[in-house]
Amino acid sequence: MRVAQNEIYRNFLSDIERFNENLNTISRQISSGKKLNQLKDSPVGVAKLVSLTDLKAEIDQYSFNTDAGTLSLQTADSALNQVNNLVTSIYALGSQAASGPDTQDTLATIASEIRNFRDQIVSLANTQMNGRYIFAGTSTGTVPYVLNVDVVTYQGDGNVNTVTVDDGIEVNQNVPASGAFNSIFNAISSLIAGVAANDIPGTRAALGQFSAALSNLGLVRGKVGADLGLLQRIKSELDLRSTNVQQQQSQVEDANMAEAAVQLQQTKTALSAAVTAAGSVLPQRNLFDILG
Repeated sequence: MRVAQNEIYRNFLSDIERFNENLNTISRQISSGKKLNQLKDSPVGVAKLVSLTDLKAEIDQYSFNTDAGTLSLQTADSALNQVNNLVTSIYALGSQAASGPDTQDTLATIASEIRNFRDQIVSLANTQMNGRYIFAGTSTGTVPYVLNVDVVTYQGDGNVNTVTVDDGIEVNQNVPASGAFNSIFNAISSLIAGVAANDIPGTRAALGQFSAALSNLGLVRGKVGADLGLLQRIKSELDLRSTNVQQQQSQVEDANMAEAAVQLQQTKTALSAAVTAAGSVLPQRNLFDILG
């Protein structure tokens, strides 16, 4: 008889402990809003959540890289557009000087205006973002262009920094100024020399260099525009993937509060019934002794 009674005690205790554990688990879910608060809640669910968290972190890093690359290229695009306008203005001034004889004062004024526009182009070619020169190639800590009298010298390199924006996809993060600016500055230097010397043939010859210079600039602007378009498409895709992962995380981790409230009440009811049953079937003294 004692063996049977002990077995009944153990069964009641087991049921009560299970109900208490369930009650604690559901209470944690309701207070935190999460189904998974500790490993034992669901080892499989926790493992999946860890995997999804790692995937989300990877997507976030790609998204950060995409934003950084976009900002850099947008800054470059804006500078290049301004350079294009300034070169057009310089060409117009050179065409005025090449159209016929002018007084020395007029030519001096034209040369001064050309130099002013050139200096603005030098400033744009030395554009910085976050303390890094965006037109210096990979030599981002070096001032790309230095002006000495009427000679502009490039000090960067012809390489580019790339940024990884998705699995196996890299995009240029900056622009080597050599391809965009060198021919422009050479054409401007020749034009200034021709205008300053009242050398009409020399001025016209210098103007002939602007076609190739503007073509080179157009190619660089086109590449920047294409990279910006690619980054925009990738960013949209990353945003969709991030949203999808967040939804999966929510399905694994977030508690259904309405369902949890029902489960909490059911568990409380079951626990109360178990305690009542134990008290009615077994001597209360023995049950409480076992329960401590």
